[in-house]
Formats: sequence, C-alpha cells, structure tokens
Amino acid sequence: MTATAALTIDQLRVVYGSHSALDDVSLQVRPGEILGILGPNGAGKSTLLRAITGKLRPTSGQIFIAGKALSPGKAYQHSIGFTPQFLGLYRHLTGRENLEFFACCAGVSRQQVRARVSQALEEIELTDKAHVRVDQLSGGMQRRLHLAATLVSHPSLLVLDEPTAGVDLGVRMSIHDLIRRRAEQGTAVVVVTHELDEAEALSHRVALLHQGRLKALAEPQTLVHETFGNRQLLVVRTVHMFSPALCARLQEIGFRRDSDESNEWWLQSDLPLDRLINQLYRGLGGARDAIAEVSVRRPGLKNVMQHFTGARTDSAAETVS
Repeated sequence: MTATAALTIDQLRVVYGSHSALDDVSLQVRPGEILGILGPNGAGKSTLLRAITGKLRPTSGQIFIAGKALSPGKAYQHSIGFTPQFLGLYRHLTGRENLEFFACCAGVSRQQVRARVSQALEEIELTDKAHVRVDQLSGGMQRRLHLAATLVSHPSLLVLDEPTAGVDLGVRMSIHDLIRRRAEQGTAVVVVTHELDEAEALSHRVALLHQGRLKALAEPQTLVHETFGNRQLLVVRTVHMFSPALCARLQEIGFRRDSDESNEWWLQSDLPLDRLINQLYRGLGGARDAIAEVSVRRPGLKNVMQHFTGARTDSAAETVS
C-alpha cells in the first residue's frame, strides 16, 4: 500500500449469494489524480461506489482513505465527498440555504460555513442566484449546485457518479473545469461515467470493470495504444436506406456496426489505407453506390471497452482532429 495514496482498494470482493459483484479488485488513486471508472451495465461500478463511500460492507478485502481503513457505516467522514447521480437538493430552499445545510452536515464549523458557501457559489458561478429557490433554477444550475454541495466541505477524496448527466455541452464543460481545478489543488477524484469521450478527456487514468473484475487500468491513450497498437479504423457510412444484401457484404468483409439500426460500419486493420479501401470496393462490387462516406479514424475508449467486454457502444470511434 502506498502511503501517499488518497484511496487504496486492496483485493476487494463483494458477493451476493452465488453472484460476485466485485471480484478481487485492487487499485489506487493519488492526490490530484482523476480516475475514470468505466464499464457496461452490471459491471460492478455502483457496487464499487457503495463500498468506497462506506455504504456497503465488502465480503473481503480492504479500502483505505489516506492510509486509514474505511469503516462501513461511516460513509461521510470529512475526507470523503460523494455526489450521487440523482439530484439530492431541497427544492423549496435557496441555493445558499442548501449549501449551508450540507456544509453543516459535513462537519464544517459554524465560523467557516458562510465563507465556504460563498466560495462554492463563486466557484460554480451562481453567486447572483444564491437566494433563488432551487425549483426556480435551470437544470444545469441545479447540477452545478448539486456538485457544490459536496465541494463545500473541501473533501480530500471526491467520488462522482455521472456528474454531467442530462446537461448541455456548456454546463458539461464548466463542470469539467471545476473538477480539474479541484484536482490541481490536490483533491483525488473518482468519476463514474457512461460517456467515454468524457472519460478520455477528463481522466488521468481509467479503470475498466467487466463482470465485477478489473480488466484494465491505465492512462486513456496508453490503454488505446496497448490494445490496438498502430491499427486504425476504416469507417463506412451507408445511405439512409440500405439493402440486406449490402449488410451481408459488409459483414463478409469483416465490418461491424454498433446496433442493427446504425448506418455506420467499421473495420479494424493495420493494413495501409489504399489496400483497405481497395479491399472494401472489391468486396462491395455493384453495391458501392449505397456508400455515402468513407473515413479513417483512430480507435478510442469506446473501442477498448468493446474489445474487453463485447458491449456495444454509442458509436464506433472518435474522429481524428
């Protein structure tokens, strides 16, 4: 166990009857590090969060917060800040009243509450809305206030479950900036997200869970390179209406798509680009008129997750900028 680790998880197992929700999971998060937790539904992400926050007693293994063993039932020790996915604000109270309440619950002294709340409101750019009731704020403002309710106690470990769920791009970017600033100040951050592009942009490292096991743990680009090397993706987008015959030909060549309704197909290969395209058009024959676009993309975390879990993702890859 590294003494400087903000969070250490050592051989954690959680078993429900004959089902292993977590099986021998070990990892560390350093102060100032943002760790993204990824995985398909049922991978064990929620179970891991419940264990980290002390809401669940593991079957075996240990969790250490700044070197001290975590005791289940004492989830809200001052060093841990947890922001669940679903908003937990009091809608009939103002933003300031909410933050003052959560600050007191987290053990902030009465002498510090007002200053901490004012700092948090400024940090989330809601100072001018401090005295507005929560039910009169926009969804994005509520999401930022929800995060501030955790930040107001200045936890050394911040645990976030889908922190940008249901917000537009502008609010999402502001939340990312806020998370990065706290990490730069030394806060360790654990983020669970289904948005793989978000995880790639925000995380210093990512941990990929599948069926309760830790399948991979590395920096996003390192993980992509270790998984795919120099391989690239040839991506084909068909016209909106396409025939079963075209689908069959693309599958024969080796192309895949992420859902039966998708008109985007992709193929992994380390062949030179000209050979890839020649292979494509030779295989399509007379059906090539149904192709709307052909592009080359790099693999991303979506492809890594698909490689390790077989789970379908929202799209095949991210376009090279």
